[in-house]
Amino acid sequence: MERAKRVAMAKKILELANTGKAEYGEESWETDIGRFTDPVRFEVEKQKLFLERPQLIALSADLPEPGNYYATEIAGRPILLVRGKDGIARAFLNACRHRGVQVAKGCGKAAGFSCPYHAWTYGLDGSLISVPNRSAFEEKQLNGLVELPSAEKGGMILVHPQPDGQLDFDEFFGPMQDYLKDFKIESYELIHAYTTKARINWKHAVDGGLESYHTPFLHKDTFGKAFGDTPTMNALLHVPFGMHHALVGAAGDIMQLNNMPEAEWPDHCFFNSTNSIFPNTVVGGGFPLPILFFQRSEPGEKVGVCDYVFRLYGLKNSTPEERAGQMEAVKLFMEVSQQEDMKVQENSQIMMEKGVVPTVVFGKREINLTRMHKEYDKMIGHDADKAVREVHARMKKHRQAAE
Repeated sequence: MERAKRVAMAKKILELANTGKAEYGEESWETDIGRFTDPVRFEVEKQKLFLERPQLIALSADLPEPGNYYATEIAGRPILLVRGKDGIARAFLNACRHRGVQVAKGCGKAAGFSCPYHAWTYGLDGSLISVPNRSAFEEKQLNGLVELPSAEKGGMILVHPQPDGQLDFDEFFGPMQDYLKDFKIESYELIHAYTTKARINWKHAVDGGLESYHTPFLHKDTFGKAFGDTPTMNALLHVPFGMHHALVGAAGDIMQLNNMPEAEWPDHCFFNSTNSIFPNTVVGGGFPLPILFFQRSEPGEKVGVCDYVFRLYGLKNSTPEERAGQMEAVKLFMEVSQQEDMKVQENSQIMMEKGVVPTVVFGKREINLTRMHKEYDKMIGHDADKAVREVHARMKKHRQAAE
């Protein structure tokens, strides 16, 4: 991002910190809980938000060398990422062309992939290179793995889950691409990976990273202790980048900029951010911690379950002391994400399913959440205001009947 834009953002953060004010959005939005609990909506979301669009599903650091592979999913669709001998990252449907069995699991390094069922073997470029009793098949029936449209740029790997899907990296990221360049994502390497089945709707995980209204309360003993209660705690900007959003906050001693000539401000301007890449990927970190995190929450087999991926990266060529500091940061991030965020998100999901609240509210400090959820609704054709009116009408009817 241009220095002038970064300076302007730093000035806004400083203004909030100096005045002790928080940034407020234009509205407090009441909306329906069906976005977290409705199984019909859930199936529409999987199709419209995931299976018909490109997805940011990995970083270049997940495939650091030729031969590296990473098996993952997009809304239940099995994806195999592979870096070929030519250094190019490619994406395939993770299914043997014989009977559809997955040819790889997890991640690692390989010279090729052999199906465990009948040993059909594929090269790193997806080509079929070996078939036992090859003469038993018509030659036209012997095909390589189904390749998917993909693109790698700026340390990020974008994939379309359909073989005939359209993918344009620059169009997908829009103005967010220029902003993410400052993160130097290609300068990081994987240092920790975690995957689990989470008892939440996939949107809960995205929401947790895009508002800090909860931070002083839920994270008072973790982030609160690590970073302290400072004037910058609530000095946060909610910046839209098309369909993507950033929660930008102070990092380090940004207050020193008050007494420093603007020409001497460092390029990082003492701020970093948590960035939501539509619809469900969150990338964040950077200065002052030389660590990045990558979170992805895939829709699971039902509306209240998701496949949760959380991966952390440290700067390449770190000294032993620097790597030790990064691993301490990993412990902190894991505690916050799994022992704090995930636990309350699971409770929220279960309570919503029990019907204990008729609606949910995103306040004026949860600006990014309102923007993101309205974008979800727009893409699937959902009228949230109508849904809320119907809820209130039912509640009024029940009250009148009780009287």
